[in-house]
Amino acid sequence: MLLQAFLPFRIARLAARMSAAISQVYADAHGLSRDEWRVLAATGEAEAQPTRAIAEQTGLDKVAISRAASSLEDRGLIRRTEDRADRRIKILRLTPAGADALEEIERQVRDRETYLLQALSAEERATLEGAIEKLCRQAEALILEREEAAEESAPFPAHRFELLTRRRGPLAHAAE
Repeated sequence: MLLQAFLPFRIARLAARMSAAISQVYADAHGLSRDEWRVLAATGEAEAQPTRAIAEQTGLDKVAISRAASSLEDRGLIRRTEDRADRRIKILRLTPAGADALEEIERQVRDRETYLLQALSAEERATLEGAIEKLCRQAEALILEREEAAEESAPFPAHRFELLTRRRGPLAHAAE
């Protein structure tokens, strides 16, 4: 197999390059790590965010969130409190300084995103968005299939993957 032709590798490389282009804003200009940026952005999506919601939004684990939140709190960008009903749950809120920083970073990263997307026509952007959604659903279906098999304490039924592929075709949904 030629690695450069393998779709997951190509997508991972693209993601790394796009992240590098975007990180110049939050890392170089604002001194935030990738995890700190993600936690700050997710925290800003609601008035109060439990860390489990931030984990779902960012894909970060509890340890990474805790470290990023500690750093952001030390810098005065967020405030952490305990949930009144369950003290194990931490709630994150932006401080006024955090809201200001987030507003500035969001404007700058949106400008970068706009620049990157200028390489595509409007039709290509719409096609890309649809393809991303479809690929995510397909990947989730495989993950769910594996999780269900694990719950049944059985090895992943490779024949079911083969049946899915034959029935749907390897790229059937990508063409929709």
